[in-house]
Amino acid sequence: AGLATAGILWPPQVREFLFVQKETAISRAEIERAKLEQLREIQNDIKALKIDIRKEMSSDREDVTRMKSEVEAVQGEVLSDLQQVKELMTTLLDLGGIQGDR
Repeated sequence: AGLATAGILWPPQVREFLFVQKETAISRAEIERAKLEQLREIQNDIKALKIDIRKEMSSDREDVTRMKSEVEAVQGEVLSDLQQVKELMTTLLDLGGIQGDR
């Protein structure tokens, strides 16, 4: 009777069991594909991070070089100023010694 009516008279559970396609479990290949895709994304992120770090390091090196040059320039100015102070002090002491002799 069931074959002639094509299952119309069957209970819904039986029709569902026979005619509804069940969800299949995720195959190993699909799992491996997903893992591989995640790995590729991570590798791309790492490459981008490496590039960013290299750019930042290059920028930092330039900053350090610039600051070193500035420090050397300031140090030169300070030494020059100290030399002038020394010369002025020597001149003042010489003048004071000459006036003290009079």
